[in-house]
Amino acid sequence: MEYLPISKVNTVVFCPRRYYIEQLLGDTLSNHHLTEGSSLHERSVRVGEGLWVWSDRLGLSGVVDQVTLEDGEHVITEFKKGFLGEHASDQVQLCALAMCFEESRDERLSFGRIYYHRTRRRVEVPYTPKLRQRVEEAVSLMRALEDHAHYPPVTENTNKCRGCSVKDACQPTLTRGRLPRWGGI
Repeated sequence: MEYLPISKVNTVVFCPRRYYIEQLLGDTLSNHHLTEGSSLHERSVRVGEGLWVWSDRLGLSGVVDQVTLEDGEHVITEFKKGFLGEHASDQVQLCALAMCFEESRDERLSFGRIYYHRTRRRVEVPYTPKLRQRVEEAVSLMRALEDHAHYPPVTENTNKCRGCSVKDACQPTLTRGRLPRWGGI
């Protein structure tokens, strides 16, 4: 089984079509959002960073942004460029990191954190059974998309398309059939 990057769990939860374009078609264009996020990661000084984790069961591998020991328990922190909010894709990615940490280190974790650079705030995320199930579902979707040779549908949430690095490859407006009108045509 090929190991998939844990970071792509975030992508498939956010937009399966984006995952398909990036991971399976190899269209990984960069835009200012990705460049800014990479720059923030490089400039951040974090203790316990760069820990490699994996799960043979899930077929995932990746690197933890930060892990600290608090009251005898390891706590993973994932760093994100954007604003504090209820971002399901970020929470599922964090939980996937935790599940990989647990399997590769034989230790159970109960919560982690996501730090949002834009607001300089963090949110604590408990690893609930429901969130763990979302990880399982995301990985199943990733595997299913690999097995099928067709594009997933365009997301109905047009807000997700703003600033998307694969928007030109995806062509969401064209695919939705809502073409803009030029000069009375």
